[in-house]
Amino acid sequence: METVQFEDKKASVEYYQHRYEQGYMGHWSRFEKDRIRELVRELKLPEKGNALDFGCGRGIFTKVLKEVLPGWTINGCDINDEAIASAKKNNPGISFFVLGSEQSQPVKYDFIHSHHVLEHVFDDRVAAEEMCALAATKCTMLHSMPCNHHGSLEHNLSSWTRNGIDPVSGKFFFEDAAHLRRQSAEQVEALFAPFDFRIEKKYYSNQYWGAIKWIAESDMKLASSIAYPFNGKTSGDYFRLLSWWIRLSFSWICFFAASAFSVGDKGKYFIFKKIIQLFFFVALFPVAIPVKFYINRKAKKEWEEKRNDPNGSEMFLVFKR
Repeated sequence: METVQFEDKKASVEYYQHRYEQGYMGHWSRFEKDRIRELVRELKLPEKGNALDFGCGRGIFTKVLKEVLPGWTINGCDINDEAIASAKKNNPGISFFVLGSEQSQPVKYDFIHSHHVLEHVFDDRVAAEEMCALAATKCTMLHSMPCNHHGSLEHNLSSWTRNGIDPVSGKFFFEDAAHLRRQSAEQVEALFAPFDFRIEKKYYSNQYWGAIKWIAESDMKLASSIAYPFNGKTSGDYFRLLSWWIRLSFSWICFFAASAFSVGDKGKYFIFKKIIQLFFFVALFPVAIPVKFYINRKAKKEWEEKRNDPNGSEMFLVFKR
């Protein structure tokens, strides 16, 4: 299990500076953006106010906030100036600033959003304090992040794998090296409790089909290793993992072929990858497209019907004070 060890916040900034220069976080799927649109609409916020996308990266979800809250003043912030430069370029009608810089705006926000930020930050307690310092007296927050709750497909795969779950951080073995923690809803609520924020609603995703979807959309290395049978704890775990390795590998191949014409992160070897995808598409499109459609439909239905079930691997927490 690989985890980046940051000596301090400065080291974290430098690490993400390099990743953003390599094309990091250049794309999120329509499914994920639609889910945030839905949750923000359900908050029934006032027609006007000040909103902040904390840890905005390239501003992809900042743009979503602007679309769903047209009467609001929307800002985005990040610790990384490369990310902020990209966000400004992609969203000319939105104001962005580097957190803690002279550009920081002395505004108190009525709504604060973060999307997969808290698992990355150098110190989550400091990040919570920074958010709350920017919050108005009456404020709503929406935070999305991985969770360590039992029962999800990802938790099961990790439980069957040797050293699959870190006993301290709760992190699953296959996660991004820059993920420093995987928490429960109760642990996250404790971060914000000193600032008088309380959880009002909890939603969960990726119980089963959602997990298959994102694994099939991931890179080949992750898809082939997340259920690697030879890492099983017991002979029974070996066969359970083998079964899932076959299913997930097939799903990944179908998504890879069917996504030949889709937008993605333009990272290293992007052109080479697209050429290979075209060959797979020509060979497999009669099977790949229906399989991708079926899994996407099941993942959407799962979110609609099971988002209140805590046995997911991702959570969306609504805070208020």
